[in-house]
Amino acid sequence: MNTTRSRLAMTTAALVVMASAAHAADSCAAYPTGTAESIDSSAVEAKFGAVPAPKRDLRFAYVTKTLINEFWQGVAAGVQSEAGKYNIKVDIQAAKDESSLVDQLNLAQTVLSQKPDALLLSPQSDTNLAPVVESAKALNIPTIVIDDARTEGASTYVGTDQVAIGSKAADFLHSLYPGGGEVAQIEGQAGSPNARKRIQGFTETLKKYPDLKLVASQPGDWDRLTALNATSNILRQNPKLVGVYANNDGMALGVFEAVANAKLEKQVAVVGTDGISEAKKSVSNGEMRATVAEFPFDEGVLSVQMALRLLACQPIPPWIVSPQAVISAENVGRFPNPPAFQN
Repeated sequence: MNTTRSRLAMTTAALVVMASAAHAADSCAAYPTGTAESIDSSAVEAKFGAVPAPKRDLRFAYVTKTLINEFWQGVAAGVQSEAGKYNIKVDIQAAKDESSLVDQLNLAQTVLSQKPDALLLSPQSDTNLAPVVESAKALNIPTIVIDDARTEGASTYVGTDQVAIGSKAADFLHSLYPGGGEVAQIEGQAGSPNARKRIQGFTETLKKYPDLKLVASQPGDWDRLTALNATSNILRQNPKLVGVYANNDGMALGVFEAVANAKLEKQVAVVGTDGISEAKKSVSNGEMRATVAEFPFDEGVLSVQMALRLLACQPIPPWIVSPQAVISAENVGRFPNPPAFQN
């Protein structure tokens, strides 16, 4: 694996010498990074003005984690939609699943060799696309990392506060069970920064509620069936369980299936993360109790806007904090589904 990565990194680094004079002639001397640590997405326009319209035909590329998961389809749909408003051609590529690090690096390397005007990335890990980000920077191509695996050297990162997501899930379970009870967590894939931060937020916030006892925290690997099986085992071992937090909605749907199979729908509250359409439908139907939504379509839109701002040499901060909200039966009607991704 290390030898393969080294060869790919060397190949990617070789792209640095391939920048064309035409590309360099109409670009910023260096794509700036703002000095502020972050800015809320709702405050960007007030600080920097309207999104700058492109002065020439542009071509962007987006390399995502996978298009199997509805969340990443939502990000891609947002990229498609916003790029279309500005007549920007966009090439969207996806790894086969959320653990194909080398496959994703190959895809990113290929699209970078085609010299897009901006490169949008949702990396599998903190480091697997680092060689591409480094080479893009040397080629003066702005890089926007979307939602997971914030990568050092990228021009900016568009994503919500993942620690706060886990924290909101714990707060919601406390609101349902102020008297306490036993709860569990189904974790995302090991190595995922989003999973690590959601786990951190959930477990740390539970410490504020000593009557809510975390009795199990098992991996679900972002997979619905894995989450279903893990939850079934947890329920057998912890018959007094009152709540489960899953690090994404795909797993949460599997968790609810296990709860339903055990006929414990009224006893065990299921909380997910992402706000995908199937999870919102489940909440509407009185099944899942809530999902802490991230609004992937909006993140895709923001990523295109940040690319245009960077191309206009605006000093965009390194973190654009995208919105989040707890969606429950009380407010689910206020969150309609955005346009779908057109593959």
